[in-house]
Amino acid sequence: IVHNAGLPGLAHTERRIRALRAEAARRGLTEVRSVTTDYSDAAGAAVTRRVLEVPAPPTALIYDNDVMAVAGVAAATELGFSVPADVSVVAWEDSALCRMVRPWLSALSRDSVEFGRTAARELTALLDGGPARTVRVPVPRLIERDSTGPARA
Repeated sequence: IVHNAGLPGLAHTERRIRALRAEAARRGLTEVRSVTTDYSDAAGAAVTRRVLEVPAPPTALIYDNDVMAVAGVAAATELGFSVPADVSVVAWEDSALCRMVRPWLSALSRDSVEFGRTAARELTALLDGGPARTVRVPVPRLIERDSTGPARA
């Protein structure tokens, strides 16, 4: 598994990298790594080409956003890989874009409107002199679509 992460140093990028490493370790997966990028389609495609052009390419690619995932599918296809027969693809952010390409992209989905409301409420309270707080929000759920399948043998 290769995780095409966002910018290094951002809290959510680091949290995603840690979560992936912890889950991989829990499952005994030793060949899991994250590669940081700038979130762009160009970076998503470039990393995809680089990680797939090796003798033993990954069987799954995770992208920190939908734009990189779409670019990754295009790059994999250009290299002759079939999604998901050769490599599964998951976007860490769900959007309509994930359903505008073929195959439809599996993605982690959350209620973005409610997430935004919570962030705005906490920011407003902070600006009004309230204390900084840690707020729990629902964990995104995986929406399985056509871009994921069993790993090849």
